[in-house]
Amino acid sequence: MLRTKKSSNSNMRFLFGSVVFFAVIILSVILFTYYALSEAWRKSPDSDFYYMVTFSQDFAGLNYSVYLDDSLLYVGDPVDVDTVLKVKRYITEEPVNIAGIDTVVRVPHFTSSSSLFVVDGKTDIPTIINVNDNRVFDLRLSSGRVEAIMH
Repeated sequence: MLRTKKSSNSNMRFLFGSVVFFAVIILSVILFTYYALSEAWRKSPDSDFYYMVTFSQDFAGLNYSVYLDDSLLYVGDPVDVDTVLKVKRYITEEPVNIAGIDTVVRVPHFTSSSSLFVVDGKTDIPTIINVNDNRVFDLRLSSGRVEAIMH
């Protein structure tokens, strides 16, 4: 009789340890999946990514146009220095036919390889600013030239 109790206790301790070990493994997998997917969501081009463009007081009374790639964002005639441009990245789906197969291609717009064009309204001379991974562009004039402080 005494021997049976010892083996039952050993079996119960083994069972308890196995259940705890299994629970720790399941919890680790769930946490890893959660953090991996949340990081992928943040880096996804589909996630909300906004560019913000502001003007300094130097632009008051002047005429400028702002383009992002080939899209006109703002025409100031004169520029309203209180204006804040907020532009979101987006993706369009274009139907194409490749080798006789109809398919849909996702085309991202306003990516890190885009350029911001600030065009003087009088001279039509553009200032080209590479967007890269910056989100905020504070535009100002320095000696008649447009400069951008990027964040």
